[in-house]
Amino acid sequence: MLSERVYSLDADTLELFALKGTEDDCSAPKTNNGNGVKVRRVMQIIRDFAKKSFDQLRILDLACGEGVFAIEAALRGAKVVAMDARTERMSKGAKAAERLGLDNLRFEQADIRNINVGSHCGFDVVLFLGILYHLDHHDVFSVLPNIYEICEQFVVIDTNIALRGKFQIQHNGQSYEGKHVREHADDDPEEVRRSRLLSSLDNPLSFWFTKESLLRLLKDVGFTSVCECKVPFEPFKPESRITIIASKGQPVRVSSYPWVNDKTEDEIRLLLASSEKAVPRKTEATLSGVKQFAKAAVNAILHRFGLELRRM
Repeated sequence: MLSERVYSLDADTLELFALKGTEDDCSAPKTNNGNGVKVRRVMQIIRDFAKKSFDQLRILDLACGEGVFAIEAALRGAKVVAMDARTERMSKGAKAAERLGLDNLRFEQADIRNINVGSHCGFDVVLFLGILYHLDHHDVFSVLPNIYEICEQFVVIDTNIALRGKFQIQHNGQSYEGKHVREHADDDPEEVRRSRLLSSLDNPLSFWFTKESLLRLLKDVGFTSVCECKVPFEPFKPESRITIIASKGQPVRVSSYPWVNDKTEDEIRLLLASSEKAVPRKTEATLSGVKQFAKAAVNAILHRFGLELRRM
């Protein structure tokens, strides 16, 4: 495992990253320190979860923007492909990578909705950061299976979620909840939509899944473990934003409880629910016995004074 090293970046690159995520018009300098803890979190996830060291990893950074995550991973020796449908921000990241001499990092202009295992494959880690909530649900249902096929180890997702499900959508016989969020007016021309660098590429509405629905969707796609990252901490991260790691593995089979093997999550839930109903609840009976014992003990004392406790 390679030791940690901090590289000295040029002033232009540091300024580029400081402005990451600010409003579309970045004419007024504004430092966005919050991105620093997000980059730290993602790099720590990769280091802790990857089965190889950075210098042996192939990483795909989808909707990369300025490419700060891609550049940080490339500085650590990973072979990285970073892509975005827009070039305004990505071109600046490409120039930074060139200044840093990162020949192990390649930038591509591409719409993530069009990539698949035929065009991109063999990536250990896929970064899907800050883009899922800019897609409508139809695109999510096609993009996530493609990511599953592309990645060999895991995908890191950082996204907004709906805290309450206002709408239900159906896909492959499953129901998922979330809410629609306006990205553009229905009659906005294409050039106007593309000029909004921090909005969706073209879809007027995006869909934010509830956490429960997103976790189920990732499971339905085929990921075998999905974990939510809480540490490294990300101060002031809103409740509606989460970082999750979806791992692509082999489903286990257990010997100690063989009944759980080869069952769907719905079948397991129904079986456990029926078992709960079949088991008699002893809570009320136990409480009643305790009350009777206490009442008898109290009355044993009160009877000496000609008194009696009748109710508790």
